[in-house]
Parts: sequence; structure tokens; C-alpha cells
Amino acid sequence: MRDRIPEIIRSKGAQPTVRTASEDELDLLMRTKIVEEAEELLSSGETEEIADILEVIDALIQLRGLDRSKLDQLRAEKNQARGGFKRGYVLSLEDSEHHA
Repeated sequence: MRDRIPEIIRSKGAQPTVRTASEDELDLLMRTKIVEEAEELLSSGETEEIADILEVIDALIQLRGLDRSKLDQLRAEKNQARGGFKRGYVLSLEDSEHHA
């Protein structure tokens, strides 16, 4: 959960039960949260959900001690090898199988 949620709950007079996850557990929880936020984006289409996904991804990058520039390099390499997502192509495997 977001860091301030226990504080917000307390400000409303409730007492949340909170514990701190281990690093391995937190990694899994963050990956799960990314999927949850992606599902919310899929159903709502709201820009706010993109911000939530980025927030969790940034936290996962920090947790893993990754170098953002190294990730950008990996992204650029994949873009060079396979392309990006800007053209809006949709692959129809049925058509590909019949014309192969």
C-alpha cells in the first residue's frame, strides 16, 4: 500500500494493522500491484492509473537497486531490434498462418 495510507486511516479515527514486508516479499507485492494497476487502467482508461503504474515501477526500480539509465538502454535496444508501439499495428495470427 502507499506509505501514507496508515496515516490517513488513523486520521479518520481507525487503527490499521500494518507490518513491513521483507525485501523478497515486497518485490512480489510490487509486481502484483503493477498488474492490479494495469487492470484498473484497462477497465477505466483513466490517466491516473498510468501515474499509479509509474509510481510502483519507480519503487520496484529503487528496491532492486537498478540504474534507470541502464533500463533506458535496454529499452532502446529492444526498440531497435523489435520496434516500439507508436504505429499501432495489430497482428492477426490467423492471417499470418494462411499466408506463410
